[in-house]
Amino acid sequence: MNDKDSVKKIFFGGTILTMNDNQKTIEAIGIEGEKIIAIGELDNVKSKMKSDYTLIDLRNKTLLPGFIDCHLHPLSYILHLLNPDLSNVNNLDELKSIMIQAALDRSSNELTIGFNFSEENFKEALLPTKYDLDKAVPDKPIFILRYDGHIGIANTKALELAGIHKGTPIPEGGEIRKDKNGELNGIISEKALSLILSKVSIPKQKEINTAADKAFNIFARNGITSLHGIINAGAIEEYGAFGKDEVSILKSILDRIHQNWYIMVTTDNPLDLKNLKQPPLDELKNDGKFKVNCLKLFLDGSFGAKTACMYEPFTDAYDMCGFCTVDEEEIYSKMKDAHNERFQICIHAIGDKANRIAMNLYKRLLTDFPNKNARHRIEHASILRKDVLEDMEKFGIIASCQPPFINSEYFWLEKRLGKERCQYTYPMKSIINSGVILISGSDCPIEDTNVILGLHALVNRNNFIPEECISMEEALKTYTINAAYAAFEEDIKGSLEENKLADFVILDKNPLDVPKNKIKEIKVIETLIRGKTVFKLKENK
Repeated sequence: MNDKDSVKKIFFGGTILTMNDNQKTIEAIGIEGEKIIAIGELDNVKSKMKSDYTLIDLRNKTLLPGFIDCHLHPLSYILHLLNPDLSNVNNLDELKSIMIQAALDRSSNELTIGFNFSEENFKEALLPTKYDLDKAVPDKPIFILRYDGHIGIANTKALELAGIHKGTPIPEGGEIRKDKNGELNGIISEKALSLILSKVSIPKQKEINTAADKAFNIFARNGITSLHGIINAGAIEEYGAFGKDEVSILKSILDRIHQNWYIMVTTDNPLDLKNLKQPPLDELKNDGKFKVNCLKLFLDGSFGAKTACMYEPFTDAYDMCGFCTVDEEEIYSKMKDAHNERFQICIHAIGDKANRIAMNLYKRLLTDFPNKNARHRIEHASILRKDVLEDMEKFGIIASCQPPFINSEYFWLEKRLGKERCQYTYPMKSIINSGVILISGSDCPIEDTNVILGLHALVNRNNFIPEECISMEEALKTYTINAAYAAFEEDIKGSLEENKLADFVILDKNPLDVPKNKIKEIKVIETLIRGKTVFKLKENK
């Protein structure tokens, strides 16, 4: 593709998928600056573009709306990129080796964190303890965080740094676990994590900038043109000084961000959103690059940490049902404040009981304060029974799901949940059949932002409850037009129509024609945001 840097461009010569049901494919598309000016037959597009345009031959490749990742934590990802990655650790010796090396250059009171750990990679899927970590690094504080971000393990020095001892009060909605002898074993979950993570320091700005460039380039390489990205504005759940200052950190890197960003805010005071909804974090215009419009709340934990709020115990832990991390009246008060200020609300809910509670809260809110266009969301919505789906459809609640979870969890979910509950787990087809809007995200840094792998999960599910597979067209909509709707942006993005933003991804193959077992082989060739190429795959000569 000979893409000259002109203001006016016409793309033709390949498959162009609009994701608009009224006109599913077109022959050509013309853009000027940031916007789509013309679509349809090539001659008609040329006529409307008049002159001084550059013709770009797609060479039989496929162009479609840019992908929208509907749930991720970009600033947390930047922090992850600055610390050890434990995602490929397969045994305790490897874990120890990485943490020993990472702690070498740290001071005696500087916390070293390893991210993306999964005990499921071990032959015996058991969490390490402080005793294991003490053998590796006995003289400096180290902490490893499970990939889901809901549970971690501290060594003795890290417990001392955080002031955690046997008599430490356990924060409501958290755990500080002990061994059979009543001694701390270093395992900490949910809101108790803040005791350790409060010791995370802010990296130097130069380091943040370098990691930010890497992060947003990775998103572009994966065809992502818009983010529904979560930031922390002083709530206790995030990473210490870094987490509490995410607003300032975001402002410091705005000019390094390629993607459009719909900002979802975690805060203890929902009215803070009114103060944040102003330049530079919100451009205060319909097609602005940055917008603040959503309150992010938490209800429970995760399957991996066995903290998801369930009606019945986990199949492999008969004494654990998980729990809610917040009081229902407390969360309802925050919901009411945000809703009445016309902010969208999204609630993290994973367990079957948590999703029922979340839906009950929304029913109460929308009955007390009706708004037919609130477009509130349940984030993750991992186990949804029929009664919850029926209420979601009735009250217009969006299911914001993470297909990559299926890729990383399918081989152990039945062990954790049992066969019966698996039937309702990540029930993508049932969501769509119920008339509920389904959108997709990665929960990065929990999972990879590779949308192609997300599409594979939606269409194939790795044979996990195959009855819940959806078609490729349905899957693409969850990353495009449905995703735009979930951020009140369906008039400016999500489909290829005149006057919408020129946010495109170009693939080497038409995903609608690719066999199910070949989806993972699809490649992103180019990503354009607001008409500008931000990623282009180097062609082999």
